[in-house]
Amino acid sequence: MADPEYVAIILASTQGTRLFPLTSEYPTGTPKHLLPISPLSSITNDVKNHNLLSTPLQRLLLKTHEAHLHHVIIAIHHEDGSTVPHLKAFCSVISESFDNVTNLQYKSMKLRIVKMPADCHGSADALRFLSTEEEGRERYIPPSSHAVVLPSDLILEGDLLLSSNKNPNEASCNNNILTTLIAQHRQWTNEAGVSLLLTDVGSEDKEGIPLKESSKAKMGKFSRDEEDMEYIGLSSEVCFPIMGGLHSTSFSSSSLKYDEGGRRVVLKRSKIEVEEGDGTGNTTKLMVSKRRLHRGKTKSNGADIASWMMNSATAGRDASPSISLRTDLHDVHVYVISNWVFELLHARPNMASFQKEVLPLLISRQFRGVEGAFGPTAWKVEGNRERRKRVLKGLDDDTGGGGTDYAKISSLLGMYSSAKRSGGLGGFYVEETEEGDRGASDELDGNLLSPSFPSSVHPYAVSAHVLSRETSSLVLRACTIPTLLYGCGEITSKTLKLDTTDAIKLLPKGTQLNTKFNSILLPNCKVGEKVQTKSCTIGSNVTLGDRSKLNNVLVMDGAVIGENVVLQNSVVGMGATVGDNCNLKDCMVGSKAVVNSGTRTTEKGEAFHV
Repeated sequence: MADPEYVAIILASTQGTRLFPLTSEYPTGTPKHLLPISPLSSITNDVKNHNLLSTPLQRLLLKTHEAHLHHVIIAIHHEDGSTVPHLKAFCSVISESFDNVTNLQYKSMKLRIVKMPADCHGSADALRFLSTEEEGRERYIPPSSHAVVLPSDLILEGDLLLSSNKNPNEASCNNNILTTLIAQHRQWTNEAGVSLLLTDVGSEDKEGIPLKESSKAKMGKFSRDEEDMEYIGLSSEVCFPIMGGLHSTSFSSSSLKYDEGGRRVVLKRSKIEVEEGDGTGNTTKLMVSKRRLHRGKTKSNGADIASWMMNSATAGRDASPSISLRTDLHDVHVYVISNWVFELLHARPNMASFQKEVLPLLISRQFRGVEGAFGPTAWKVEGNRERRKRVLKGLDDDTGGGGTDYAKISSLLGMYSSAKRSGGLGGFYVEETEEGDRGASDELDGNLLSPSFPSSVHPYAVSAHVLSRETSSLVLRACTIPTLLYGCGEITSKTLKLDTTDAIKLLPKGTQLNTKFNSILLPNCKVGEKVQTKSCTIGSNVTLGDRSKLNNVLVMDGAVIGENVVLQNSVVGMGATVGDNCNLKDCMVGSKAVVNSGTRTTEKGEAFHV
């Protein structure tokens, strides 16, 4: 049986310290991807227990199904005892857990839930483990398959806005964000490396002046923590149009549109890192290498090897018209990864995080090609040299090169190995700077001009699809209390704005809708007298005491809220109890926790877990 073209990988192995005590320690704790959000019936109608709230993980499975991704791998923590039982509630069991693997069926998808080893500390570690072939088991990611990597706490409901005039229960592939991202990745054909999804989280005041993150938070808009803000540079270079999304190839400063997709990412740096690096208190200065403003040409298979070696770093390159530098774009950690990148992960085993380590490397090295991504560090280990050779040969075969470029690079590597053994490197310069660019001494080596080695014999692109601002409002990670509340509120708001008939179809039977105050109360809630709920999602079997006032609050199943309670910008966990006359703001109440009567919060982010 042929390997699938794309495999979906949902990384669900973390709990999220910023969500404690809603998430707690394994093995009995609740992983963050199981926290409930405002429910949609396309999920809850499939659940045997209709009282269960929909979770990000459940909805991700629906989105991957709509995108025709029939093979899904879910990577969980090695002590996670909650995810598999949760999935079994709405999936068919193919095989029980064996050797830390459970196989389930959801609709037409095959789910493989894999427990990560104890030494798996990051996303790159997880991808490396899943693509490793060990004795006694096959690799979970087939060698020829590309991967769509998703964080398990992702809210991916942008198509709810696009489908507002249609039956919400009908999947629309044209509106599916994953389908569009995969299509874009395909458009780069043999130059595909990684395609990432970016959301536009910018916002302006009435005068059109961009709002600061603190101002957005006060206005109830999506705001980022400082560590989530980045400088992102996009080239105006585009690939072929996809799904009618690219309206023009003219990119003047006034006509450039950021929801058209297809641009190359030329820079991606943490805002904290950039501004701390300056250290002068002056306006931030961000250095961009000239190399990143050019795109390498693919050399013909018949290129003369001597002239190829003598090319300077920028010879034979076309300048991109311009780049745009943005701080209002947000990486939601959704990546489409070409299969050769997994070999790169194994060649660089010290990298633990894909987002923080591997992706910056790929962005900087795309201007030097696949060879440059592997870099000199891969030359030191024989196994890594073999990995690189397999990748280059596979790329040559895909482009019909017949192995010409593979033979050429093999000759160069042989020359390098011979020079290494004899104590000299000839015209090869192997020193790397932190950014992956050549150092200042990489100009002359004796009488030979050092080539930009490895050169872009096999170019690749790190591309980005940027969602429109409207669609971006329902594409985010629910990994903090503000984002959890914001995502819940946005989904609730958009659901209530649908036609009443369609909105009812989305929710479990017996749900109460309060369109005036933008709130949803799930079945079997007991509501006292003079209760106020504004921008709230209330779970099933919840008790709200007389004269309680809730504003921007998520109350999970089975919780009890006493009389005369004021709750604002908070989350109350499953089965928790909040006593009478409490006044709680910006806090978390853990599952089954008890808050004594008369308690008042004194600081933002306070947590109750006893």
